[in-house]
Amino acid sequence: MKQRYLLIFFLVIVISGCGVTSSYKIKEKKPEEIKIEAPKPQLRVGEKLTYKAEWMGMDVGFATLAVKEITEINGREVYHIVAKAETISFAAKLFPVKDDISTYLDTKELYPVRFDKKQKEGKKQKDEYLDFDQKNGKAISVSRITNQKKEFNVPKGVQDPVSCIYYFRLSNVNPGEALFANVHMDDKNWFLETRVMNRGIVKIKDIGNWQAFMAQPMSWFQGELNKNAKVSIWFSADEQRIPLLIVVQSSIPLVGTVTITLQKIE
Repeated sequence: MKQRYLLIFFLVIVISGCGVTSSYKIKEKKPEEIKIEAPKPQLRVGEKLTYKAEWMGMDVGFATLAVKEITEINGREVYHIVAKAETISFAAKLFPVKDDISTYLDTKELYPVRFDKKQKEGKKQKDEYLDFDQKNGKAISVSRITNQKKEFNVPKGVQDPVSCIYYFRLSNVNPGEALFANVHMDDKNWFLETRVMNRGIVKIKDIGNWQAFMAQPMSWFQGELNKNAKVSIWFSADEQRIPLLIVVQSSIPLVGTVTITLQKIE
């Protein structure tokens, strides 16, 4: 996936930066010291997670992930999940971003029924939705700006950039093993492998200490591995499976590293 969409995939934030931040610490542990608990079978309606993106110790953006409600779309009972992101400070002047994205996740099958995005990124603007016909492997996108319609063939059970976060949170994972998913994004079908790696104690300022495990996603398009960035995500090892920390290391030397840390749980 493109580097900016790797960020959207986990927290819907598009920022470039370099350096490291001191707002978190990680103390790695042996596998037997931290048990990865089975996740809860359902999402908690009302959950809202707030994140901060940092570059060289400076705040450059905020993002939220929220499970708004259980509703119905196209005859299916779904979780309405909303992801928002916005750049701030000098980052907003260099590359203004304001994203408001919704996914409607089937409560039983755990795949999206609809993906809806309103994005302002630099001079580009999008306002469109994508309806999935999961049983027949089809997806239709409609632009509210141009009224253009496009139809795609998609793998059955395909995810979108936001739904796959929750798909991972609700799935059983074991150290050394990988979770596989197809993701439709930017009019393309990607193959995603997320492998469970290290375990440790993640300490985040004002949030506290968490037993956690680290997962690394890797994506392919038409059999070619994406090498634009390396992403490491630390999830809480308890049944909530909360994304605590994301570290994105770009392959471009002048871009470097962005860190995205949890700030608040509601």
